[in-house]
Amino acid sequence: MKRAGVIINVFALLLSAFVFWGCQKKGGQDSVIHIGATICSEGAYALVGVPYGNFYKAYVDYINQAPEYQDILKGRAIKATIYDDKGDGAAGKTYIEKLINDDKVFALVGILGTWNVVAAKYELETSGIPSVYFGTGASAQMFEPANGNQRYMMGVQPLYKTEGRLMYLRAITYFKNVKSIGVVFSTADDGLSLKSGIETQVAMDTRAAAEKPTIIYQPIGSSDAASIGPQIAAIQDCDVIIAAGNQAYFKAIYSAAYANSVARPKPVITSYVNIAPTNIPAEAVNLGAGEIYGAAWVVFNEELGASAEADRRLKDYEEYCKIVDWDSRYIPASEKEAYKVNAYAMSSYIAVKTFLTGIQRLNASGKPLTAQNYLEAMESQRVPIAISGGVSYGGGSRIGLDSLSFAKYQPPAPGGTAADGTFIEADPMASIDELISEMGG
Repeated sequence: MKRAGVIINVFALLLSAFVFWGCQKKGGQDSVIHIGATICSEGAYALVGVPYGNFYKAYVDYINQAPEYQDILKGRAIKATIYDDKGDGAAGKTYIEKLINDDKVFALVGILGTWNVVAAKYELETSGIPSVYFGTGASAQMFEPANGNQRYMMGVQPLYKTEGRLMYLRAITYFKNVKSIGVVFSTADDGLSLKSGIETQVAMDTRAAAEKPTIIYQPIGSSDAASIGPQIAAIQDCDVIIAAGNQAYFKAIYSAAYANSVARPKPVITSYVNIAPTNIPAEAVNLGAGEIYGAAWVVFNEELGASAEADRRLKDYEEYCKIVDWDSRYIPASEKEAYKVNAYAMSSYIAVKTFLTGIQRLNASGKPLTAQNYLEAMESQRVPIAISGGVSYGGGSRIGLDSLSFAKYQPPAPGGTAADGTFIEADPMASIDELISEMGG
């Protein structure tokens, strides 16, 4: 199964920011590694931002007091400044500029949301500030290869364009005899990028025309289910529906498909950013509702001893759960078990732990803590990603992960809500090349 203390500066709070340190660390600037992020705790994407931000803050506190991290920190403390952009790209851009120019962070770590990465693309590309992990698959972080200060953008999550290729491949390898695929895509960056990836893979499908499915594309500019009925009607007869969009769009597409009696039972493939029980539409638990599938890149329930990589992932997950249990500030006691399977909270763990890989390598090199030295440390060899695979930044590669598993939503027992369900493995992790080989193309 693959799923995918605090001292608040009053002035900063008025600016919707949290500034927090480890419990016991003191000292001047030389003793601090200052990181920053924009993470919404309000607005349409709060269901993502709240667990993401809560674990982020808990993890920073844990790092600063845990003995096992002291060799990495080398006497320093992590200081984190987080601004709540409320899911608004214009606000996020302003806060990212503030983190760079006023707060003078050493690195941006775990910026959340397509809205922020797209709005602040220029600042992120030109600042020369390490930006490690973006909580989005936006293609604005894709470079083949990165040049100049673009190299400081070090994404981890699979990119939407890459995932779009995988969506098409899964649709024709997992579901048999697929003759037509309906692609309902948002006209925001997420949907357009997913669509671009699907189009790329369709163009690369070398099979005979008679063997390839018909693709029907339908754009939507609204996340209101009632208003996109015509687009759903246009693809209602397709064998598989691809919901190409992030959380708000996915919910609208699925609910609109459920309201259409012809489209209702069709399987729906969506993005990995939607693969969390808390994001599943209420209708999914009803009898006759279409099954929900999506990519997963966070792997935490393999067999111990299956491989060195599996053991590493299990060790990461054990630490993640330990921190969830340890925290008494941000993660409510009543939600601790839910956090242990929350993909959004795990994402912030991955973000901060990935950042620390560069710090650890830099310390081992004996070089001073500078942006250039940090970048060289991250590019020097493949970076293991917590509870996942790995990413190579060498040669300016910035394409994200391209090997994902295929997960299926399993509804809860009768009487449960959609959030009570879970995701189970439908098909093992596979790369683009492996899936192309499987389809014989």
